[in-house]
Amino acid sequence: MKDLAYKLTQILFTFILSWIFTFSGLAQTPESWVEKGNKAYTKGKFNQAVEYYQNSLKSGKESSYLYYNLGNTYFRLGNIPSAILNYERAKRLNPYNEDINLNLEIANRKIIDKIEVVPQLFFVHWWNTLSVLLPVDFWAVLSIIFSLFFFMFLFFYLIAQGYFGRRRAFRLFTLSLILGLICYHFADKQHDRFTNSKEAIIFSPTVNVKSSPDEKGTDKFVIHEGTKVILLDDFNNWFKIKIANGSVGWVEKNVMDII
Repeated sequence: MKDLAYKLTQILFTFILSWIFTFSGLAQTPESWVEKGNKAYTKGKFNQAVEYYQNSLKSGKESSYLYYNLGNTYFRLGNIPSAILNYERAKRLNPYNEDINLNLEIANRKIIDKIEVVPQLFFVHWWNTLSVLLPVDFWAVLSIIFSLFFFMFLFFYLIAQGYFGRRRAFRLFTLSLILGLICYHFADKQHDRFTNSKEAIIFSPTVNVKSSPDEKGTDKFVIHEGTKVILLDDFNNWFKIKIANGSVGWVEKNVMDII
């Protein structure tokens, strides 16, 4: 009788543990958190939706769709800096999505600072636009393909007979080399942009930007929460930043969140 009770207890305990682990595994699935977040958002439970979306991020889920939804949720809560931060993160992964760019523009209208952006030279703007036209993996594959063409045409150049044959092969392997280097540059640039973010959003209501990385430094200008800054350098607990109009100064690291 005791043996039977012991076996039944073991079976019951094993079943409970299996159920707990199964439930925990489902709860930690990034997609399930996103689905729960979407349901909470549609019901107007925005704080709960934020919690679910954040859990998805902690589970390893990262996508422009998730950051976009998180940005929308923060916007509905009136947390504009967090909305801008997540829209920017969504834009980093999907730079030409119209919904992301539109909502980011709307959120930026809500912040205090209206900084005039220094216009880029047309060829710099064109070059930067071209670099994000394709995903990083696509640029990497193209760089490999052009590298193979380079070696192939170089081989033809070495074995070609006659002036015109060698001239044509020379042009082709030179063109392949240039295109391969350009594709590699774009792939490296995008990879660096994804892995080493050099932009941040200010979260403190008011920040005095200093002339040096020191609390006693001279105040140069003031920025407010929601403003995007470019990170130029860091020293101890300070970042050297640049804003859209080109002004440069130092702020403490704890006043911002990196994109």
